Amino acid sequence: MPSDSVVGFLDRAQADRVLFPEQVEQLIRQPDIPQSDLTALCEYLLARGVLTRFQAVAIRDARGQELTFAGYPVIDEIGPCPGGIAYKALHPSLRTPVVLRRIRLNWLAPDDNVQDYLIRARSFGMLIHTNVVPLLDVGMYLEEPYLVIDQPSDAANLELLAAEVGGAMPGFLAAEYGRVVASALRMVHERGGVHGEIRPGNLMVGPLSVKTGTDGKERRRPAPNAIVRLAELGLVPLRPAATQFHPDRHAAAYLPPERVDSGFQGPQGDIYGLGATLYFLLTGRPPFEAVDTNDLLNRVSSMEPTSLIALRPDLPHELIGLVSRMMDKHPDHRITTAADVESALTVFCRGNVKHNTIPQTIPATNGVTAPVVSAQIIAIPVPDDAPLGEPVQSPTEEPVDAWGVNGDTFSTVHTGHEPALRKRMVTDQERKRSRMLLILGALLHLTWISLVVLWIAGAFSSPPEPEQNSAPTKKDSPTPPKKNKKQNPNI
Repeated sequence: MPSDSVVGFLDRAQADRVLFPEQVEQLIRQPDIPQSDLTALCEYLLARGVLTRFQAVAIRDARGQELTFAGYPVIDEIGPCPGGIAYKALHPSLRTPVVLRRIRLNWLAPDDNVQDYLIRARSFGMLIHTNVVPLLDVGMYLEEPYLVIDQPSDAANLELLAAEVGGAMPGFLAAEYGRVVASALRMVHERGGVHGEIRPGNLMVGPLSVKTGTDGKERRRPAPNAIVRLAELGLVPLRPAATQFHPDRHAAAYLPPERVDSGFQGPQGDIYGLGATLYFLLTGRPPFEAVDTNDLLNRVSSMEPTSLIALRPDLPHELIGLVSRMMDKHPDHRITTAADVESALTVFCRGNVKHNTIPQTIPATNGVTAPVVSAQIIAIPVPDDAPLGEPVQSPTEEPVDAWGVNGDTFSTVHTGHEPALRKRMVTDQERKRSRMLLILGALLHLTWISLVVLWIAGAFSSPPEPEQNSAPTKKDSPTPPKKNKKQNPNI
């Protein structure tokens, strides 16, 4: 006979959707299930994967009320997040994993409030765009704000991923990432909103692949089908000037200069943040670095970052100029709209690059080296009359760089001449056919020359007309004299 504690747990687990009714019925039928001890039941369910360690400990410690929040079954604690604690939860009906954030009220102080924050989150966080991390739900539960985010599991933000990869990103790949982020910002700006904190830490990339290096360590990098998504859209609270609020160094390095002494957030600030993010992707380091936050903010407001020309001379000057314009200290001197940024970056994306230079490494001013990644265009021409069914041998695959981009696929710079094409390997049959075509061509050539020589020699001239004979022709011959009838004696 099950104890009251076991029965109470099963009833509450079913009511809170921690367990489905069919799961409870199946568990009751198990002959070896503990029925008198709730702790033993939790260990039993934990061993069979029915509960997570977080759930089992919460039940054992009589904290069962923590297993659900705002109707979402909570299965694990992720850890600190902006403004509170993040949990791994399940969608109440779909049972798909989601991220549940419980937000502290004091996090919005001093310049924001709960009502305005939730309105902005619903207005902009729930906008549908391929390159935006979806916000599924937002509201208040037990006087506590919460957010539910459909954050992909197989993804990482670009700040962490760049630290694992350990190198600058190819120019065309950085341009692609920047272009799609600009596309998302265009949607937001055209609706009267702003993001407020564009930086590598708020750009999620996935899915990821794992590469084992020569040292035996596994490093993640973007998979070939990876896309970048803008996170925290509509979720950045209003803040006073950075000198009063003192943001963390990860955010301060990408803060627009006008935000150092002002709390105003506008579209031009997002464009600056995207330009600073591109700088990071192209160099492998933030545009400004300092140990002290006040020193960092002073650099942001009054100093220029190390020139991209010095760190990445292989990049097109047009791309370097574009990033510099996006990071101009004065907001009015930056590129006007996110749509203009999207259009300008399209030129440097894959398929639009032209040629390459030799990879090089340029030392940075602080002693950090920024590896330069280049690539090369390869064209494999295939004749129209190539026989079907025969394998076409392609060039030997060259090793990919740290970001997972094949080094012989795309370029990072533009030059004035077109690339040389690398031909594919020719099969024996094609070689024989080419030899026969050459012989036939030679024979046709010799025949043509022979005909020209014969024509010059007059072999094809028509014979001269014969001269007229002095003998009378049939027409001029005299007619025989007519016989006189009278002279004929017979008449």
